[in-house]
Amino acid sequence: MTYWQTVIDMWSEAGWFALALWFLSFISWIYLLKLHQKLTRTWFNTSHLSKEITHLLLDGKNKEDIRLWLGKKKGVIPKVINYVLATNDHRKITLKERYEEASITEINSIHKEFGVLNALVKSAPLLGLLGTVAGMIQTFAALSQSGDITHVSQGISKALLTTQLGLLIALPGVFASAYLKRKFLRLSMELERLIYHIAKLGNSSEEVS
Repeated sequence: MTYWQTVIDMWSEAGWFALALWFLSFISWIYLLKLHQKLTRTWFNTSHLSKEITHLLLDGKNKEDIRLWLGKKKGVIPKVINYVLATNDHRKITLKERYEEASITEINSIHKEFGVLNALVKSAPLLGLLGTVAGMIQTFAALSQSGDITHVSQGISKALLTTQLGLLIALPGVFASAYLKRKFLRLSMELERLIYHIAKLGNSSEEVS
């Protein structure tokens, strides 16, 4: 019996719960890959954007010119930087306060997606455990009717398959989610450093002019 035949037999023995686990695994990995793609696409141009803005400031451009230039860019980073550098005559707030507001409106949307991903990953072992409980109930119900204990071990073995499948599905998702969280934290710190760097250069250029 080949490896893949063993896997197929294991899934078939697990019953309908195996189909539910397969569907949950498929949705989890699709969501994980889309979140990874979003992080990569959104944050990939951080260093390139920093260099371009630095050149604009050194060329004598002011904050308003940079904001107009950022308005033509796509992604979260230009939106956050544009908001932080915005001037407001009615509210005298600090750069740190603007960054916190921008984080709430833009960056925290990614935290919500991490919450959905964690819910999907954590649901796999719980669904597997539910399948095990259902299988145990069926096994002991059959035992009470027939009185034959020879098939109890086989029934318990089949019932535990869903727990095993749930754990096998959840473990890779846990590691992948942790990797994306570390990446998001690292890039968030880089964004904060970039904003303060731009603001410092902008203030320096305005003082010179």
